[in-house]
Amino acid sequence: MSLETVIGNDSIKALLTKALESGRIGHAYIIEGKRGSGKMTLAKAFAARILKTENPETHPDFTVVTNQLYDSSKRKENVLVDTIRSMKRDVYIKPYMDGKKVYVIPLADTMQAPAQNSLLKVFEEPPTYCTIILLAENANAFLPTILSRAPVLRMQPLADTQVEEFLIQEKNTPREKARQLAVLSGGAIGRALELLEDEPAIALREETLSLFLAMAGGTYRDMYDFVKFLKQNKTDISLILEILLAWCRDVMYRKLQLQEVPITNGDKNRELIEFCSRLPKDAALQLSEIVVKYQRMIEQNVNYSVAVLCMATDFWEEIHGRNYRS
Repeated sequence: MSLETVIGNDSIKALLTKALESGRIGHAYIIEGKRGSGKMTLAKAFAARILKTENPETHPDFTVVTNQLYDSSKRKENVLVDTIRSMKRDVYIKPYMDGKKVYVIPLADTMQAPAQNSLLKVFEEPPTYCTIILLAENANAFLPTILSRAPVLRMQPLADTQVEEFLIQEKNTPREKARQLAVLSGGAIGRALELLEDEPAIALREETLSLFLAMAGGTYRDMYDFVKFLKQNKTDISLILEILLAWCRDVMYRKLQLQEVPITNGDKNRELIEFCSRLPKDAALQLSEIVVKYQRMIEQNVNYSVAVLCMATDFWEEIHGRNYRS
């Protein structure tokens, strides 16, 4: 395993490579990225170089810290203070080989203040042989004292084409399906692999598009059915919005007659043509902007029920015209 095999995020790989080549490896790093973005893959590749091994998982000085590692009865995902205390005792035991130890803490942003404060004591007086890598979806969840002692490396989404080619070459995925999964994954290979095996996600796409398209030729009842669906599937809203964004982009490309841009929803070409025939060009351009607008609002924890109602209303008015209600 090497950093060179990690797809994308070249600036982060260059920074870590420079640290390795100079011998100035930090005592701690925070790798931030959304689910499936490759945080653990990057951490393991970096650990492999530090420990001079092909497979860090079999190395005695490599540890992935979980609650179950130190207490099999603790099934919670949130990293507990007792887990950090156990890890600290282990940290101060000298390495078995090669003079280095690496600890990786997944879901590190789930640590509450007591756990973070316990970890801080290691950060303040770190053993020279130890590197701790915190994996997080939201680095803002860390205390300022943690952030001041560990650089934050932010994973960027891969291009859709990178995810698509990976699925085709590594998983023999048909190109059309690979293209759809690449878009739905939001540029995260790990997420794309989950979706590849996730039949409920495929069914969710079908239901999302069915209800959205029903608004084009339906009544207000169809809009309220769409809102009801969004409220009932709050936990899947990120995926639903990715589905809608991919569809709305296809609509925009079709209306602008951008033939060189591949259509993501190629399996629904007939529905796409019919939907586009109902829209003026300006409305087609606005649909994607509506999705992006409400993605940001929902990420900022606005009132969810109000947000999805407003989003559906905006969709309705773009599809049917701003003067529809009059």
